[in-house]
Amino acid sequence: MKVAPLPRGTIAQRQFVIGANAARVWDLLATVTYQQLPLEQVDIVSLDTFRAVLRWGSGFIRFSFHVEGKLVDTIRPHSYGCVLRVKRGPIQIGVRVTLALREIHEGNTEVFCTAVEERKGALTGLVLRRLQRNLALKMFDSIGARLEWLCS
Repeated sequence: MKVAPLPRGTIAQRQFVIGANAARVWDLLATVTYQQLPLEQVDIVSLDTFRAVLRWGSGFIRFSFHVEGKLVDTIRPHSYGCVLRVKRGPIQIGVRVTLALREIHEGNTEVFCTAVEERKGALTGLVLRRLQRNLALKMFDSIGARLEWLCS
């Protein structure tokens, strides 16, 4: 299998194998993904759009960010995608997250997770990029662990 080059602006990538067929993984994917995101006050605007609050920080320092999400590039049962726009004052970050499924031998499913910078805001740079990457990798790991637990 040829490995495609990483898209420009790639923030994070993870790959894991789940011990279930692609249909089972697909059925759980959306629910698990949104359960693992640290979102509060979620408002479902339409079938493919939501708004929420992301509280993020460590220790006593916590920040609230406004999040707008829109489903994109979703093709049942092969890929699930979402564009997240995170805002707080001059900070505006756009991230496109794609979870691609591929059924492999013996009823196992390979899941490829990719987060790509959608657009740069006024204050994006090395510090925010590192925070974006760490948050994306943490979310990918927790999605993989939850799927694995549910499918075992």
